[in-house]
Amino acid sequence: MKIEWLKRPFDSVFTKLIVVMLISGSLLVIGIIAVSWHGFRESQKNFFRNNLAQYGSYLVSDLQSNTNIAHARDLSEQLLLIIRYEGKDSTWQTGTGIPPLQKVRFRKWSESSASTFGSHSQSEKSAVTNVRYGRYRGQGVVTVDTNGGRFIFAESDKWHEMHLGIPWILTILGITGLILTLTWLTMRWIMKPINWLSEGVTALGDGNLEHRLPEKRGDELGKLARAFNRMTESLREMISARERLLLDVSHELRSPLTRMKVALEFVPENKSRESLLGDVQEMEQMVTEILETARLKSEHGQLELQTVDLKLLIQEVCSAFEGKIPGILFEKDSKEYLVRIDVEQIQTVLKNILVNALKYSSPGNNPVEVRLRKDDSGYKIEIQDHGQGIPEDELDLIFEPFYRVDKSRTKSTGGYGLGLSLCKTIIEAHGGRIAVQSKPGEGATFCISLPDSALIVT
Repeated sequence: MKIEWLKRPFDSVFTKLIVVMLISGSLLVIGIIAVSWHGFRESQKNFFRNNLAQYGSYLVSDLQSNTNIAHARDLSEQLLLIIRYEGKDSTWQTGTGIPPLQKVRFRKWSESSASTFGSHSQSEKSAVTNVRYGRYRGQGVVTVDTNGGRFIFAESDKWHEMHLGIPWILTILGITGLILTLTWLTMRWIMKPINWLSEGVTALGDGNLEHRLPEKRGDELGKLARAFNRMTESLREMISARERLLLDVSHELRSPLTRMKVALEFVPENKSRESLLGDVQEMEQMVTEILETARLKSEHGQLELQTVDLKLLIQEVCSAFEGKIPGILFEKDSKEYLVRIDVEQIQTVLKNILVNALKYSSPGNNPVEVRLRKDDSGYKIEIQDHGQGIPEDELDLIFEPFYRVDKSRTKSTGGYGLGLSLCKTIIEAHGGRIAVQSKPGEGATFCISLPDSALIVT
Protein backbone atom coordinates (compact mmCIF):
# COMPACT_ATOMS: atom_id res chain seq x y z
CA MET A 1 0.00 0.00 0.00
CA LYS A 2 2.84 2.39 0.89
CA ILE A 3 4.61 1.63 -2.39
CA GLU A 4 1.45 2.48 -4.33
CA TRP A 5 1.17 5.79 -2.43
CA LEU A 6 4.77 6.63 -3.32
CA LYS A 7 4.24 5.72 -6.96
CA ARG A 8 1.09 7.86 -7.34
CA PRO A 9 2.88 11.24 -7.87
CA PHE A 10 4.94 9.69 -10.67
CA ASP A 11 1.78 8.88 -12.63
CA SER A 12 1.98 12.48 -13.82
CA VAL A 13 4.06 13.29 -16.92
CA PHE A 14 4.88 16.71 -15.44
CA THR A 15 6.34 15.15 -12.27
CA LYS A 16 8.45 12.73 -14.31
CA LEU A 17 9.83 15.53 -16.49
CA ILE A 18 10.65 17.71 -13.49
CA VAL A 19 12.42 14.81 -11.76
CA VAL A 20 14.43 14.11 -14.93
CA MET A 21 15.39 17.78 -15.24
CA LEU A 22 16.31 17.99 -11.54
CA ILE A 23 18.47 14.87 -11.69
CA SER A 24 20.10 15.97 -14.96
CA GLY A 25 20.79 19.46 -13.62
CA SER A 26 22.21 18.09 -10.36
CA LEU A 27 24.48 15.66 -12.19
CA LEU A 28 25.62 18.45 -14.50
CA VAL A 29 26.48 20.75 -11.57
CA ILE A 30 28.23 17.93 -9.70
CA GLY A 31 30.23 17.08 -12.81
CA ILE A 32 31.31 20.68 -13.39
CA ILE A 33 32.29 21.09 -9.72
CA ALA A 34 34.22 17.82 -9.76
CA VAL A 35 36.16 18.75 -12.90
CA SER A 36 36.84 22.27 -11.59
CA TRP A 37 37.94 20.97 -8.21
CA HIS A 38 40.22 18.38 -9.75
CA GLY A 39 41.71 20.78 -12.29
CA PHE A 40 42.26 23.83 -10.10
CA ARG A 41 42.67 22.37 -6.61
CA GLU A 42 46.43 22.76 -6.41
CA SER A 43 46.51 26.24 -7.90
CA GLN A 44 43.67 27.38 -5.60
CA LYS A 45 45.50 25.89 -2.61
CA ASN A 46 48.67 27.76 -3.43
CA PHE A 47 46.74 30.97 -4.13
CA PHE A 48 44.91 31.01 -0.80
CA ARG A 49 47.92 29.85 1.18
CA ASN A 50 50.11 32.56 -0.31
CA ASN A 51 47.49 35.24 0.34
CA LEU A 52 46.90 34.00 3.89
CA ALA A 53 50.66 33.89 4.43
CA GLN A 54 50.97 37.48 3.16
CA TYR A 55 48.16 38.54 5.49
CA GLY A 56 49.75 36.65 8.41
CA SER A 57 53.17 38.19 7.77
CA TYR A 58 51.76 41.71 8.04
CA LEU A 59 49.90 40.74 11.23
CA VAL A 60 53.03 39.22 12.88
CA SER A 61 55.17 42.20 11.88
CA ASP A 62 52.59 44.60 13.30
CA LEU A 63 52.36 42.73 16.61
CA GLN A 64 56.16 42.47 16.92
CA SER A 65 56.62 46.17 16.33
CA ASN A 66 53.83 47.08 18.77
CA THR A 67 53.65 44.44 21.49
CA ASN A 68 51.31 46.15 23.98
CA ILE A 69 48.19 44.22 24.95
CA ALA A 70 45.80 47.08 24.15
CA HIS A 71 46.85 47.13 20.49
CA ALA A 72 46.55 43.34 20.31
CA ARG A 73 43.01 43.48 21.70
CA ASP A 74 42.01 46.05 19.12
CA LEU A 75 43.25 43.76 16.36
CA SER A 76 41.45 40.82 17.98
CA GLU A 77 38.12 42.70 17.92
CA GLN A 78 38.58 43.86 14.34
CA LEU A 79 39.74 40.53 12.92
CA LEU A 80 37.49 38.23 15.05
CA LEU A 81 40.55 36.32 16.27
CA ILE A 82 41.93 35.21 19.63
CA ILE A 83 45.64 36.13 19.77
CA ARG A 84 48.17 34.66 22.20
CA TYR A 85 51.86 35.47 22.46
CA GLU A 86 54.36 33.26 24.24
CA GLY A 87 57.78 34.98 24.55
CA LYS A 88 60.89 34.60 26.64
CA ASP A 89 60.16 37.73 28.63
CA SER A 90 56.32 37.92 28.53
CA THR A 91 53.18 35.97 27.72
CA TRP A 92 49.73 37.46 27.00
CA GLN A 93 46.48 36.69 25.17
CA THR A 94 43.48 38.75 24.10
CA GLY A 95 40.80 36.27 25.27
CA THR A 96 39.90 32.72 26.15
CA GLY A 97 38.95 29.93 23.78
CA ILE A 98 42.23 28.73 22.32
CA PRO A 99 42.13 24.91 22.30
CA PRO A 100 44.98 22.81 23.76
CA LEU A 101 47.66 22.70 21.06
CA GLN A 102 48.44 19.04 21.73
CA LYS A 103 44.90 18.15 20.60
CA VAL A 104 45.05 20.12 17.36
CA ARG A 105 45.91 18.18 14.22
CA PHE A 106 48.52 20.49 12.65
CA ARG A 107 49.73 20.48 9.07
CA LYS A 108 52.99 22.14 8.20
CA TRP A 109 52.78 25.15 5.91
CA SER A 110 54.31 24.88 2.45
CA GLU A 111 57.87 26.13 2.00
CA SER A 112 56.82 28.91 -0.38
CA SER A 113 54.21 30.21 2.07
CA ALA A 114 56.58 29.98 5.01
CA SER A 115 59.14 32.00 3.07
CA THR A 116 56.51 34.73 2.61
CA PHE A 117 56.28 35.04 6.39
CA GLY A 118 60.05 35.28 6.61
CA SER A 119 60.40 37.89 3.86
CA HIS A 120 58.73 40.53 6.04
CA SER A 121 60.95 39.97 9.09
CA GLN A 122 62.66 43.15 10.12
CA SER A 123 65.38 41.57 12.23
CA GLU A 124 66.95 38.32 13.16
CA LYS A 125 64.90 38.34 16.35
CA SER A 126 61.61 38.43 14.42
CA ALA A 127 62.58 35.83 11.81
CA VAL A 128 59.91 33.15 11.29
CA THR A 129 61.13 29.63 11.96
CA ASN A 130 57.95 27.52 11.64
CA VAL A 131 54.32 27.95 10.55
CA ARG A 132 51.57 25.41 11.24
CA TYR A 133 47.85 25.29 10.52
CA GLY A 134 45.25 22.94 11.97
CA ARG A 135 41.66 22.51 13.23
CA TYR A 136 40.10 21.31 16.43
CA ARG A 137 36.32 20.71 16.58
CA GLY A 138 35.77 23.05 13.64
CA GLN A 139 37.97 25.84 15.05
CA GLY A 140 40.93 26.96 12.94
CA VAL A 141 44.29 27.48 14.66
CA VAL A 142 47.57 28.93 13.25
CA THR A 143 50.88 28.98 15.09
CA VAL A 144 53.81 31.11 13.95
CA ASP A 145 57.18 30.46 15.63
CA THR A 146 59.78 33.21 15.52
CA ASN A 147 63.20 33.59 17.08
CA GLY A 148 61.66 35.88 19.70
CA GLY A 149 58.57 33.78 20.61
CA ARG A 150 55.37 32.12 19.38
CA PHE A 151 52.17 33.71 18.08
CA ILE A 152 48.94 31.68 18.22
CA PHE A 153 45.87 32.78 16.25
CA ALA A 154 42.48 31.03 16.71
CA GLU A 155 39.00 31.75 15.36
CA SER A 156 36.75 33.39 17.95
CA ASP A 157 33.09 32.54 18.58
CA LYS A 158 32.07 35.72 16.76
CA TRP A 159 33.67 34.29 13.60
CA HIS A 160 31.30 31.30 13.69
CA GLU A 161 28.33 33.61 14.22
CA MET A 162 29.25 35.36 10.98
CA HIS A 163 28.67 32.18 8.99
CA LEU A 164 24.87 32.51 9.14
CA GLY A 165 24.43 28.87 8.04
CA ILE A 166 20.68 28.42 8.61
CA PRO A 167 19.55 31.65 6.84
CA TRP A 168 21.75 30.79 3.87
CA ILE A 169 20.38 27.25 3.73
CA LEU A 170 16.80 28.53 3.95
CA THR A 171 17.53 31.09 1.24
CA ILE A 172 18.97 28.41 -1.06
CA LEU A 173 16.00 26.11 -0.38
CA GLY A 174 13.57 28.95 -1.06
CA ILE A 175 15.25 29.85 -4.35
CA THR A 176 15.36 26.17 -5.34
CA GLY A 177 11.65 25.77 -4.49
CA LEU A 178 10.78 28.90 -6.47
CA ILE A 179 12.75 27.69 -9.50
CA LEU A 180 11.11 24.24 -9.32
CA THR A 181 7.64 25.80 -8.99
CA LEU A 182 8.21 28.07 -11.99
CA THR A 183 9.60 25.10 -13.92
CA TRP A 184 6.56 22.98 -13.02
CA LEU A 185 4.13 25.74 -14.03
CA THR A 186 5.95 26.32 -17.30
CA MET A 187 6.00 22.62 -18.17
CA ARG A 188 2.35 22.29 -17.16
CA TRP A 189 1.51 25.08 -19.59
CA ILE A 190 3.60 23.48 -22.33
CA MET A 191 2.01 20.05 -21.78
CA LYS A 192 -1.54 21.36 -21.28
CA PRO A 193 -2.75 20.01 -24.66
CA ILE A 194 -2.11 16.49 -23.31
CA ASN A 195 -4.78 17.13 -20.65
CA TRP A 196 -7.10 18.45 -23.36
CA LEU A 197 -6.44 15.34 -25.42
CA SER A 198 -7.13 13.06 -22.43
CA GLU A 199 -10.46 14.81 -21.81
CA GLY A 200 -11.29 14.58 -25.51
CA VAL A 201 -10.58 10.84 -25.65
CA THR A 202 -12.77 10.32 -22.56
CA ALA A 203 -15.59 12.34 -24.13
CA LEU A 204 -15.23 10.46 -27.40
CA GLY A 205 -15.34 7.14 -25.53
CA ASP A 206 -18.59 8.28 -23.86
CA GLY A 207 -20.10 8.93 -27.26
CA ASN A 208 -19.85 12.74 -27.26
CA LEU A 209 -18.82 13.43 -30.84
CA GLU A 210 -19.41 17.18 -30.46
CA HIS A 211 -16.43 17.63 -28.12
CA ARG A 212 -13.61 19.71 -29.59
CA LEU A 213 -10.12 20.53 -28.30
CA PRO A 214 -8.86 24.14 -28.13
CA GLU A 215 -6.65 25.00 -31.10
CA LYS A 216 -4.57 27.74 -29.44
CA ARG A 217 -1.09 26.36 -29.95
CA GLY A 218 1.15 26.27 -32.99
CA ASP A 219 3.58 23.58 -31.77
CA GLU A 220 3.44 19.81 -32.21
CA LEU A 221 0.85 19.41 -29.44
CA GLY A 222 -1.32 22.03 -31.12
CA LYS A 223 -1.10 20.07 -34.37
CA LEU A 224 -2.13 16.95 -32.44
CA ALA A 225 -5.20 18.79 -31.09
CA ARG A 226 -6.20 19.89 -34.59
CA ALA A 227 -5.74 16.34 -35.93
CA PHE A 228 -7.94 15.02 -33.10
CA ASN A 229 -10.67 17.54 -33.98
CA ARG A 230 -10.56 16.52 -37.66
CA MET A 231 -10.78 12.85 -36.67
CA THR A 232 -13.77 13.52 -34.39
CA GLU A 233 -15.52 15.49 -37.11
CA SER A 234 -14.96 12.67 -39.62
CA LEU A 235 -16.32 10.10 -37.15
CA ARG A 236 -19.38 12.23 -36.47
CA GLU A 237 -20.07 12.64 -40.18
CA MET A 238 -19.64 8.90 -40.85
CA ILE A 239 -21.93 7.89 -37.98
CA SER A 240 -24.50 10.51 -38.96
CA ALA A 241 -24.41 9.27 -42.56
CA ARG A 242 -24.91 5.69 -41.38
CA GLU A 243 -27.83 6.65 -39.16
CA ARG A 244 -29.44 8.69 -41.95
CA LEU A 245 -29.08 5.74 -44.32
CA LEU A 246 -30.66 3.36 -41.80
CA LEU A 247 -33.54 5.73 -41.17
CA ASP A 248 -34.14 6.32 -44.87
CA VAL A 249 -34.06 2.59 -45.65
CA SER A 250 -36.30 1.80 -42.67
CA HIS A 251 -38.87 4.37 -43.71
CA GLU A 252 -38.85 3.08 -47.26
CA LEU A 253 -39.23 -0.55 -46.09
CA ARG A 254 -42.40 0.07 -44.13
CA SER A 255 -44.64 0.48 -47.16
CA PRO A 256 -43.54 -2.72 -49.02
CA LEU A 257 -43.67 -4.69 -45.77
CA THR A 258 -47.23 -3.56 -45.20
CA ARG A 259 -48.16 -4.52 -48.77
CA MET A 260 -46.53 -7.95 -48.31
CA LYS A 261 -48.50 -8.57 -45.12
CA VAL A 262 -51.74 -7.67 -46.90
CA ALA A 263 -50.88 -9.90 -49.86
CA LEU A 264 -50.06 -12.83 -47.55
CA GLU A 265 -53.55 -12.64 -46.06
CA PHE A 266 -54.90 -13.83 -49.41
CA VAL A 267 -52.48 -16.74 -49.69
CA PRO A 268 -53.85 -20.14 -48.56
CA GLU A 269 -52.46 -21.33 -45.25
CA ASN A 270 -49.44 -23.61 -45.66
CA LYS A 271 -45.84 -23.89 -44.47
CA SER A 272 -44.55 -21.44 -47.08
CA ARG A 273 -47.09 -18.81 -46.01
CA GLU A 274 -46.15 -19.20 -42.33
CA SER A 275 -42.46 -18.96 -43.15
CA LEU A 276 -42.92 -15.82 -45.25
CA LEU A 277 -45.15 -14.26 -42.63
CA GLY A 278 -42.48 -14.91 -39.95
CA ASP A 279 -39.82 -13.28 -42.14
CA VAL A 280 -41.99 -10.23 -42.72
CA GLN A 281 -42.75 -9.86 -39.01
CA GLU A 282 -39.04 -10.15 -38.18
CA MET A 283 -38.18 -7.44 -40.71
CA GLU A 284 -40.98 -5.26 -39.38
CA GLN A 285 -39.67 -5.65 -35.84
CA MET A 286 -36.16 -4.70 -36.94
CA VAL A 287 -37.47 -1.58 -38.74
CA THR A 288 -39.50 -0.64 -35.65
CA GLU A 289 -36.43 -0.96 -33.40
CA ILE A 290 -34.33 1.20 -35.70
CA LEU A 291 -36.96 3.93 -35.90
CA GLU A 292 -37.66 3.81 -32.15
CA THR A 293 -33.95 4.16 -31.36
CA ALA A 294 -33.71 7.16 -33.67
CA ARG A 295 -36.82 8.71 -32.10
CA LEU A 296 -35.45 8.45 -28.56
CA LYS A 297 -32.11 9.94 -29.60
CA SER A 298 -33.83 12.84 -31.33
CA GLU A 299 -34.34 16.07 -29.40
CA HIS A 300 -38.01 15.85 -30.30
CA GLY A 301 -38.38 12.29 -29.00
CA GLN A 302 -40.37 12.17 -25.77
CA LEU A 303 -41.12 9.50 -23.18
CA GLU A 304 -44.69 8.88 -22.11
CA LEU A 305 -44.06 8.89 -18.37
CA GLN A 306 -46.46 7.51 -15.77
CA THR A 307 -46.21 6.43 -12.15
CA VAL A 308 -46.12 2.65 -11.62
CA ASP A 309 -44.97 0.11 -9.09
CA LEU A 310 -41.74 -1.19 -10.62
CA LYS A 311 -42.05 -4.46 -8.71
CA LEU A 312 -45.47 -5.22 -10.28
CA LEU A 313 -44.19 -4.26 -13.74
CA ILE A 314 -41.25 -6.72 -13.46
CA GLN A 315 -43.58 -9.41 -12.15
CA GLU A 316 -45.91 -8.91 -15.11
CA VAL A 317 -43.06 -9.19 -17.63
CA CYS A 318 -41.65 -12.31 -15.93
CA SER A 319 -45.07 -14.01 -15.97
CA ALA A 320 -45.08 -13.74 -19.78
CA PHE A 321 -42.16 -16.20 -19.86
CA GLU A 322 -43.82 -18.77 -17.62
CA GLY A 323 -42.99 -22.30 -18.73
CA LYS A 324 -39.77 -21.26 -20.53
CA ILE A 325 -36.75 -23.39 -19.64
CA PRO A 326 -34.78 -23.01 -17.37
CA GLY A 327 -37.30 -20.59 -15.87
CA ILE A 328 -37.21 -17.16 -14.17
CA LEU A 329 -36.93 -16.52 -10.44
CA PHE A 330 -37.99 -13.06 -9.21
CA GLU A 331 -37.29 -12.14 -5.61
CA LYS A 332 -40.40 -10.29 -4.37
CA ASP A 333 -41.17 -8.44 -1.18
CA SER A 334 -44.08 -6.44 0.23
CA LYS A 335 -42.62 -2.97 -0.46
CA GLU A 336 -43.88 -0.56 -3.09
CA TYR A 337 -41.31 0.69 -5.63
CA LEU A 338 -43.06 3.71 -7.15
CA VAL A 339 -41.26 5.22 -10.12
CA ARG A 340 -42.14 7.52 -13.02
CA ILE A 341 -41.18 5.82 -16.28
CA ASP A 342 -42.36 5.03 -19.80
CA VAL A 343 -43.96 1.66 -19.07
CA GLU A 344 -43.93 0.36 -22.63
CA GLN A 345 -40.28 1.22 -23.15
CA ILE A 346 -39.14 -0.35 -19.85
CA GLN A 347 -41.16 -3.47 -20.73
CA THR A 348 -39.23 -3.64 -24.01
CA VAL A 349 -35.93 -3.45 -22.12
CA LEU A 350 -36.88 -6.20 -19.67
CA LYS A 351 -38.25 -8.47 -22.41
CA ASN A 352 -35.16 -8.11 -24.59
CA ILE A 353 -32.77 -8.93 -21.74
CA LEU A 354 -34.88 -11.88 -20.50
CA VAL A 355 -35.18 -13.30 -24.02
CA ASN A 356 -31.37 -13.24 -24.36
CA ALA A 357 -30.90 -14.70 -20.86
CA LEU A 358 -33.19 -17.65 -21.64
CA LYS A 359 -31.80 -18.11 -25.14
CA TYR A 360 -28.20 -18.48 -23.97
CA SER A 361 -29.04 -20.71 -20.97
CA SER A 362 -29.04 -24.49 -21.17
CA PRO A 363 -31.93 -26.60 -19.81
CA GLY A 364 -29.67 -27.83 -17.00
CA ASN A 365 -28.74 -24.33 -15.81
CA ASN A 366 -30.21 -22.65 -12.75
CA PRO A 367 -33.20 -20.31 -13.36
CA VAL A 368 -32.59 -16.75 -14.50
CA GLU A 369 -32.59 -14.53 -11.38
CA VAL A 370 -34.24 -11.09 -11.32
CA ARG A 371 -33.54 -8.79 -8.35
CA LEU A 372 -34.90 -5.34 -7.51
CA ARG A 373 -33.42 -3.11 -4.82
CA LYS A 374 -33.15 0.55 -3.87
CA ASP A 375 -30.01 2.47 -2.83
CA ASP A 376 -29.00 6.10 -2.39
CA SER A 377 -28.72 6.72 -6.14
CA GLY A 378 -32.02 5.09 -7.18
CA TYR A 379 -33.38 1.68 -8.17
CA LYS A 380 -31.26 -1.21 -9.41
CA ILE A 381 -32.64 -4.08 -11.49
CA GLU A 382 -30.29 -7.05 -11.86
CA ILE A 383 -30.94 -9.88 -14.30
CA GLN A 384 -28.52 -12.78 -13.91
CA ASP A 385 -28.36 -15.92 -16.01
CA HIS A 386 -26.11 -18.96 -15.60
CA GLY A 387 -25.53 -19.69 -19.27
CA GLN A 388 -22.56 -19.55 -21.59
CA GLY A 389 -21.58 -15.95 -20.74
CA ILE A 390 -19.95 -13.27 -22.86
CA PRO A 391 -16.22 -13.03 -23.74
CA GLU A 392 -14.48 -10.27 -21.78
CA ASP A 393 -13.22 -8.46 -24.88
CA GLU A 394 -16.79 -8.13 -26.21
CA LEU A 395 -18.47 -6.67 -23.10
CA ASP A 396 -18.01 -3.09 -24.33
CA LEU A 397 -19.39 -3.92 -27.78
CA ILE A 398 -22.67 -5.73 -27.15
CA PHE A 399 -24.64 -2.46 -26.82
CA GLU A 400 -23.49 -1.29 -30.25
CA PRO A 401 -26.05 -1.47 -33.10
CA PHE A 402 -25.89 -4.67 -35.20
CA TYR A 403 -23.22 -6.23 -32.96
CA ARG A 404 -23.78 -9.85 -31.99
CA VAL A 405 -21.66 -12.21 -29.90
CA ASP A 406 -22.80 -15.07 -32.14
CA LYS A 407 -21.55 -14.13 -35.62
CA SER A 408 -23.51 -16.86 -37.44
CA ARG A 409 -26.69 -14.73 -37.64
CA THR A 410 -28.95 -17.73 -38.10
CA LYS A 411 -32.64 -17.71 -37.19
CA SER A 412 -32.02 -20.09 -34.32
CA THR A 413 -29.66 -17.64 -32.56
CA GLY A 414 -31.78 -14.52 -32.86
CA GLY A 415 -32.10 -11.16 -34.56
CA TYR A 416 -29.78 -8.54 -35.92
CA GLY A 417 -28.08 -7.13 -32.83
CA LEU A 418 -30.45 -4.19 -32.34
CA GLY A 419 -32.16 -5.30 -29.10
CA LEU A 420 -29.45 -4.35 -26.60
CA SER A 421 -28.68 -1.14 -28.49
CA LEU A 422 -32.34 -0.15 -28.12
CA CYS A 423 -32.24 -1.11 -24.42
CA LYS A 424 -29.29 1.21 -23.84
CA THR A 425 -31.02 4.08 -25.67
CA ILE A 426 -34.22 3.65 -23.63
CA ILE A 427 -32.43 3.53 -20.27
CA GLU A 428 -30.26 6.54 -21.11
CA ALA A 429 -33.39 8.44 -22.22
CA HIS A 430 -34.66 7.86 -18.66
CA GLY A 431 -31.39 9.29 -17.30
CA GLY A 432 -30.13 5.88 -16.19
CA ARG A 433 -27.39 3.42 -17.06
CA ILE A 434 -27.19 -0.17 -18.20
CA ALA A 435 -24.08 -2.32 -17.69
CA VAL A 436 -23.10 -5.97 -17.92
CA GLN A 437 -20.67 -8.23 -16.08
CA SER A 438 -19.81 -11.67 -17.38
CA LYS A 439 -17.29 -14.49 -17.52
CA PRO A 440 -17.39 -17.18 -20.18
CA GLY A 441 -19.08 -20.30 -18.84
CA GLU A 442 -20.45 -18.53 -15.75
CA GLY A 443 -23.31 -16.52 -17.25
CA ALA A 444 -23.95 -12.78 -17.44
CA THR A 445 -25.48 -10.17 -15.12
CA PHE A 446 -27.20 -7.10 -16.58
CA CYS A 447 -27.62 -4.17 -14.17
CA ILE A 448 -30.17 -1.43 -14.94
CA SER A 449 -29.91 1.77 -12.86
CA LEU A 450 -32.67 4.38 -12.69
CA PRO A 451 -31.54 7.63 -10.99
CA ASP A 452 -33.23 9.59 -8.22
CA SER A 453 -34.52 12.10 -10.73
CA ALA A 454 -36.85 9.43 -12.10
CA LEU A 455 -38.21 8.42 -8.69
CA ILE A 456 -41.42 9.31 -6.89
CA VAL A 457 -40.60 10.03 -3.25
CA THR A 458 -43.21 8.50 -0.92
